[in-house]
Amino acid sequence: MILAAHGAGDGSEANRSVVWLAESLRARRPGVHFGCAFWSGTPTFREAARSLCGRSPVVVPIISSDGYYARIRLPEELAKGDPSRSFVIAPPIGTLPAFARALETRVGGALAGMNRRGLSPIVLLVGHGTTRVRSSGDATRSVRDELAITFPRTEILAAFLDESPRLAEVAESLGDRPVVVAPMLLGGGPHVLVDIKTALNAPRKGGARREADALTILPPILKWPELPSLALAALDLVTRPPSGRETREPREILDAVRSPAPVGAGYTEVP
Repeated sequence: MILAAHGAGDGSEANRSVVWLAESLRARRPGVHFGCAFWSGTPTFREAARSLCGRSPVVVPIISSDGYYARIRLPEELAKGDPSRSFVIAPPIGTLPAFARALETRVGGALAGMNRRGLSPIVLLVGHGTTRVRSSGDATRSVRDELAITFPRTEILAAFLDESPRLAEVAESLGDRPVVVAPMLLGGGPHVLVDIKTALNAPRKGGARREADALTILPPILKWPELPSLALAALDLVTRPPSGRETREPREILDAVRSPAPVGAGYTEVP
C-alpha cells in the first residue's frame, strides 16, 4: 500500500506526518507493507511506482478531494514509474463517508463550545480547489451539504483558496461574525497556519475586527486521530474479499476497480 500525498518537501511537518501515518498503520496491519509517496518530497509518486512495478500496489490518496492531483497528476506520475499500470488507486480519504462523519463530530463540538459562550457562529469549510479540474471542490461542497442537514440551524458556507468563492471574499462578507473554520486541508504547510488566519483576522470595512473568542479554527486533517482508520477504510474498499474468500488476487482487484460500477464515492478510475 502506498500512501500518496501532496507533501510540502522533505523534512516538512506534512511529509513527516504521512511517514508517521505509515508507521502507525504497520502496527494495525502487520501483513501489509506500507510506504509513502509525495508530489513534493521523496520518494516521488513515480519512484514509488517504479519500486513496486508489476506488484499491483494499492495507492491510497491522502488527499481531501477527487481533484487535480488525485485525478490527473497522481495516475500520470504512477504510470511513468509503472508503465504496466499494475497499481490500483483507492478513493481519496476526503471523499469517504467516514471522513464527513469525523468532521461532523469536530464541528459539533466547536459549535457547542461557542453556544455556551452565547455565540451563534457560522461554519466555514475551506478547501483548496482549483480551476484546472471542476470536481476539485466537490468534496468540500458535499461535506457542506451534509453538515447543513446535521446542523439545520447553523449557516454552513464553503470557500476555496484557488477557485470561487475565494476565501478572502467570503471572509470579508462575514464581517466580525463568529466563525468555526473547518479546513478541508491536510495541514503542515502555510495554508492553515497562515492563509486562513490572515483572511479571517484581517480588519473589515470601518476597521472592525473579530474578537479572538469568536474564531475557532479546527485542526487540519493530518492532526485527526481518525486518519489511520480513514486510510484503512480506503484500502478496504478495493481489497475487501468477497464472502467466503480470504484474499483477493491482484488481477481480481484490478478487474474490480476498473469495472464500470464505481467502488465508492470519489473513485478515480485507472485508465
